[in-house]
Amino acid sequence: MFEVELTDNPFARFLTAHIENPDQSPKGAQDLAGYVCFWVVFEELRMMNLAVAPHVRRRGIGRWLLQQALTTGREQGARRALLEVRVSNHSAVALYEQAGFSRSGIRAKYYTNPVEDAVLMELEL
Repeated sequence: MFEVELTDNPFARFLTAHIENPDQSPKGAQDLAGYVCFWVVFEELRMMNLAVAPHVRRRGIGRWLLQQALTTGREQGARRALLEVRVSNHSAVALYEQAGFSRSGIRAKYYTNPVEDAVLMELEL
């Protein structure tokens, strides 16, 4: 999926967050802390994936990545943002709600491994 998004999807955008890793050389080496993949298609920003490394969660990295994606979308003409998130991913749902997203529906059995419903969320930009 990532290869296709990076090479063949003109709507896909990726942003990354990095943190310094003092244990690595050379000096100033950085580790990938998180990333966000989103599409900007006409007036819609579609959040595809947002992930933060487990050892750096709860430091505001996810919030920063989300805000950067929303800002980029607005700059490119998006008027609303849409996403799906696993119903069991309470921390992600809370992050999106704190950013102003509201729940707009459920997609039954949207996810596999394990099978789970998705919460649909949207935000007017």
